[in-house]
Amino acid sequence: MNKIFFVSGVCGAGKSSIIPHLKSILPSQKYQVYDFDARGVPENADHQWRYTETQYWINEGQKLSKDNKNVVICGFTNPDEFGNEIKHEKSEVVFILLHAEPEIIRQRLEGRYTKNGVFDKTQKVIGMPVNDFIESNIVFVKQMRDIFERNACPIVDTSKLTPDEVSKVVANIITKDA
Repeated sequence: MNKIFFVSGVCGAGKSSIIPHLKSILPSQKYQVYDFDARGVPENADHQWRYTETQYWINEGQKLSKDNKNVVICGFTNPDEFGNEIKHEKSEVVFILLHAEPEIIRQRLEGRYTKNGVFDKTQKVIGMPVNDFIESNIVFVKQMRDIFERNACPIVDTSKLTPDEVSKVVANIITKDA
């Protein structure tokens, strides 16, 4: 049975940053690594969009199961949103959380969305002003950790790790679990 791994976390936790590292670490004959947002993110991405994308990636994982490949998808999703709805008889779905302390998330996102420390007031991220987007991610850090702990999912603290170091920890979890 192949496995589908969702590597999740709030924006700024390191999901996108580890994709190239995972692609170089995990053997391509056994693993396929994707960005959850590869098909684009709508202006007002919501639960329904995440649900549809999650189902899409599970279907992609099913296709690759014929080639005996496991699939790793890096993007924002969580086990509470989908529960048993995303289970499939041909694959096991595994969630891994990339966690970082709220102040680290703030620093990373401010660095991403400011120029010389100043926000572009007209810029929006998934339909909201940048500052509101950053604050919503800060609030959700603890909630995500609680969700993943409650579901007994692996949690990787990225606060003091480089993307290369994070990818090695995640690859170890994946290869041990696959």
